Amino acid sequence: MSETFVGIQIGAISFIDEGVEEVLDILQEKAGVNALMISALSWSIGNAGRAAFGFPDHGVQELDNLRGGAFFKPDPRYYSKTTMRQFAAPDELYAGFDTLADVIPAARRRGMNVYTYYCETSSSAIRSIWQPGFQRFLDRDHHGRMATRPSLLNPDYKTFWHSVFADWLNNHDLRGIMWGIERQSPLMDIFRGDSSTGFDQYYVAEARARGIDSERAIAGYRAIDDLLARVRGGERLKDGVFILLLRQLLRYPEVLLWEKLWLESHQAFYRELSGLVKFYDPSTEFGIGVWQVINTYNPYLRAQYDQADYAPCADWFKPVLYHTPAGARFAEFAASWNAGVLADASPDGAYDALATVLGLDDFAAPRSDGAMAGFKPAYVKEWTARLIEETGRPVYPGIGVGVGHHGESKAITPDEIRAGVHAGFDGGASGVMISRNYSEAELRNLAAVGDALRERGLV
Repeated sequence: MSETFVGIQIGAISFIDEGVEEVLDILQEKAGVNALMISALSWSIGNAGRAAFGFPDHGVQELDNLRGGAFFKPDPRYYSKTTMRQFAAPDELYAGFDTLADVIPAARRRGMNVYTYYCETSSSAIRSIWQPGFQRFLDRDHHGRMATRPSLLNPDYKTFWHSVFADWLNNHDLRGIMWGIERQSPLMDIFRGDSSTGFDQYYVAEARARGIDSERAIAGYRAIDDLLARVRGGERLKDGVFILLLRQLLRYPEVLLWEKLWLESHQAFYRELSGLVKFYDPSTEFGIGVWQVINTYNPYLRAQYDQADYAPCADWFKPVLYHTPAGARFAEFAASWNAGVLADASPDGAYDALATVLGLDDFAAPRSDGAMAGFKPAYVKEWTARLIEETGRPVYPGIGVGVGHHGESKAITPDEIRAGVHAGFDGGASGVMISRNYSEAELRNLAAVGDALRERGLV
């Protein structure tokens, strides 16, 4: 096996549909994969299910209607301190299959390392409705309603993850764990017109301990929400949206204090999980996956998430750098801000301003061509090099080998993949992560990863 890290994100469904040995053959022979990132616990179709945006040339060609949960057999000895004890995926497709017990031995015989992968997603659409007890983890929004995602300060939610990590690390031959950052603060939830998190009893208590007036903070969030809702409804404001937004932040400085509180709770959670991994075995790796909205599209999140802050608790980073669909995704992000906080600008003006502020002028095409142009592969090189410089850690850029998009987007082809892989290594990458999920990737695109690695003499 190559010493260069070649990882792939994969769900249990692929092993069930195609067979464990058969899938491992494909991954090794076509792409030189030597590390599996298994979604052993997930409620997300994108991370654990069959393809959501058109089926590739392998696997079962029909929707799996994933309900999700654990795709391994939880050991009850580790869950006595949490209320969440029964969370095995109820989907009939997974009956009798344990993605850790059934895959790890076969992978290890081939010299392949295995990691578990979980993405702490920002999506309010991923809901564990069937899951008994999951509602105990849920946060509150800025209106006091039950939110759609767990609270990062909820002690039972943290205890649940402590239990899962203990189960994984004590019972399975893992090389490490990859944890994906895809959360954003309550202000950014409001910017996108979504359900917010960060206002449950634990956040209110923490705010009180810091001397933050929770009533004024929540009033500020509501004022900003009301402002942006009026704008999205078509109202045009005399002083302009951006100025009125700044006015509300000056009127309610408690909002930014709350944002800092939320961010620090998020960072503390990651440090906690990293330390837990090292408690069980200092040689076990804790990798962090960074969402593309954070590292590329959103200026507020770029400022909020200084990636260097995460270096002390990460053995390596996997930045999501899907350059082919990036054109469509950035155009979509710019349009969402143009409908709200940047409504004072024209569509081209909002797009161009964001591209300039984010340093994307050299990589993104004009708005009219953006979706079908994608980003230039040099973006992968530049962002990989930046992350290495900022953190001093190995970086495995996530190349979108099959990730779908719900609208018009540039096609993912072998040439696009080869260019992205080469760009990552030109930027100093120590390896590559094939993303988003094997179940989405065409075999020709997997083979293109292997071709690029061979061209560089890495396999």
